[in-house]
Amino acid sequence: MISRLLQWSDRLARASAALAALAMALLFVLMLSEIVSRNLLGTSLGFSWEVSGYLLGLIIFMASSWALRHDKHIRITLLREHLPAGGVRWLDLLATLLGVIIAGFFAAAFIGFCLQTWHSGTVSSTPQQIPLIYPRALMALGLIVFTATLIVRALVLVAAPELMSDQKRLDSALPTEGES
Repeated sequence: MISRLLQWSDRLARASAALAALAMALLFVLMLSEIVSRNLLGTSLGFSWEVSGYLLGLIIFMASSWALRHDKHIRITLLREHLPAGGVRWLDLLATLLGVIIAGFFAAAFIGFCLQTWHSGTVSSTPQQIPLIYPRALMALGLIVFTATLIVRALVLVAAPELMSDQKRLDSALPTEGES
């Protein structure tokens, strides 16, 4: 049961990471287009700065779950280095539960923010008047996936902590940057 939940969480994290990667590629193309437009045509693309901000938010929120599953988030390891393995597990559980509370709060707030945006039909204040429900809903989705990933991590740390070490072994078997 827990291993299936972890597999589901991994698939969800991978899907949100793929969306973040797509957003990053779009951000690259958009910024490159802006640079070319300014330098060759002498004019700016009016929408590029606004859309790039939305893409950046999407990248941050959608990539968070994948980063968590692969231990890529920033950690302060001073305490971890001086604790026995059991203590590290409980410290991870405490940090994960705090993360669930914080991410859950932000996810709930973002969902409320999206509902308010949806009901009011809010658009951006720029000439493009982009309906803000789209970028906000995608960012809320990223927060929901991140919160779910944290919940699954907490369950695994309590019920089957050996699955965490199995995941780390699987991750270390994958090629790293620069390897093929």
